[in-house]
Amino acid sequence: MGLKGIIKRLEHAARGNLDSFILEDGSRHYFDPSSGERFLHACRCIRAGYSGEPYPEPPQTIKALTRAKDRRAAFEQVCGGTFGMFPYDREALVERGVLEPRSMVASPPEDISE
Repeated sequence: MGLKGIIKRLEHAARGNLDSFILEDGSRHYFDPSSGERFLHACRCIRAGYSGEPYPEPPQTIKALTRAKDRRAAFEQVCGGTFGMFPYDREALVERGVLEPRSMVASPPEDISE
C-alpha cells in the first residue's frame, strides 16, 4: 500500500462515525449525526421566537446545507425525522439555498366565547 493509501485510511479512521454530504464546490462537509447541536439550536430558536428576538447563529452543519450540491438530499440526511423541529423554511432552503426563519411558536387560541 502506497503512502496515499495509508493517508486515506488514516483520514477515514480519524473521522470515526461522521457522516458527510457533497458541497457545490465538490468538497465534503462532515458532521456527527448523533450530535444534539441541531436539536439544541431549534430549542434556542423557539426561545428566541417566543421572546421576539432574532434567531441565534445556526450551527456549521445547517449553514453548510445552503451550499450542498443536492440540498434536498442533504436536508433529509441531516434533518430527516426531526418532526418539524427545523427552524427554517424547508422549501426556501431546498429551492434557493437560503435560511429563512419560520415561526415555531404557536399562536394563542382564538377566543370563541360569546
